[in-house]
Amino acid sequence: MVNLDRVVEQTFMAPRNINLLTIQHLGKSEFHYSIMHTFGFINSGYQHFWGIDDGANIRLSFEYGVSDDFSMGIGRSSFDKIVDVYFRYHPIKQKMDDSMPVSLSFSGGLGINTSELGYIEQLGLEGYSISDRANFYFSTLIARKFNDLFSLQLSPTVVYFNRTGNEIRVEDPNQQLYLSTGVSSRYKVTQRSAVTLQFIPAISGERSNHNFAIGYDIETGGHVFQLFFTTSQALNDSYLIAGENGQLSEREFRFGFNINRLFQLGR
Repeated sequence: MVNLDRVVEQTFMAPRNINLLTIQHLGKSEFHYSIMHTFGFINSGYQHFWGIDDGANIRLSFEYGVSDDFSMGIGRSSFDKIVDVYFRYHPIKQKMDDSMPVSLSFSGGLGINTSELGYIEQLGLEGYSISDRANFYFSTLIARKFNDLFSLQLSPTVVYFNRTGNEIRVEDPNQQLYLSTGVSSRYKVTQRSAVTLQFIPAISGERSNHNFAIGYDIETGGHVFQLFFTTSQALNDSYLIAGENGQLSEREFRFGFNINRLFQLGR
């Protein structure tokens, strides 16, 4: 007999759905290691091996489950050489009997741009202090697993850069505050694979191109491989909202893939 008061599990296959963080929490002492990649534009053609020759933005991250409801992580992206720390907190979890119809999580983080920006002073501009290099984000994650096949999540997010300019790879160098609501979805195809979608609309500032991605997840015992095509080069959480995006109508999208490894420590 099924216990309908149980918490709904496996809303998503990994703590990230393509690039966005999800409500899929880590258990206490569980460890999540992720390697993420995006390459150049596919429309660069065969001479650039459809973007592969143009180099990759790579993000490495480690996340640890402090408890069943709280985890902390650290990561580094080659894009603007961002080093970041972040947390996820999961106070509300969906129940099988629908007494709690959704899962609710919170995530926030601090990123530091570690790029060499000394040339700014040579141009006669004020140099970057540690404070100038900082960016912050906070996100509320609201998700529901509708059935065994389909899950949907909304992620209202606010991002703030202490300082921006043409040397920082955001879409609008005159804008410091960015707002958006990310949408993540998963449709299960087989027991161990799913089609995924990601959409982050550009709803603040003078921006017109949206962050859109479609992917395919494959689970193989402790690993989740994620293959996707995206309009964004960004992998860091703040830059997913604030970064430049290609035009889908002009085939300005990129191939990317993630490798997720989850395992238990202390056993």
